[in-house]
Amino acid sequence: MNSNHAAINTVLSELSHLTHSFMLQLETKSSDETENFVNKRQALVGQLQEVLDVQEMDSEQQHELKRILGYDQRIQGHMLSLKNEAQQWLTQRSAARSQRSVYENNYAVDSYLMDKRK
Repeated sequence: MNSNHAAINTVLSELSHLTHSFMLQLETKSSDETENFVNKRQALVGQLQEVLDVQEMDSEQQHELKRILGYDQRIQGHMLSLKNEAQQWLTQRSAARSQRSVYENNYAVDSYLMDKRK
């Protein structure tokens, strides 16, 4: 086994561990934790691509990569859920702001208020 083959195994192992750890508590992961996971994962994918430029994966490594990628649909679903939650929050905030502005006085500084006596 050459060093490139071992490097592929190492990166796949790290990718598998990272993905498995994230998936254990997927539903409770915040947007910051999800972003951190995606950044770490992208770094590992970059390392893997560098090695794959000089060494192809064997069938066992390809199977492991497919297993890891099998989680992508659930991860993307979680990310979409976080996006929708943030979008809903922004919509509610915008609605609250517009409702509040109706009640705030926006009088011009130099305007006059005149009362009529009956």
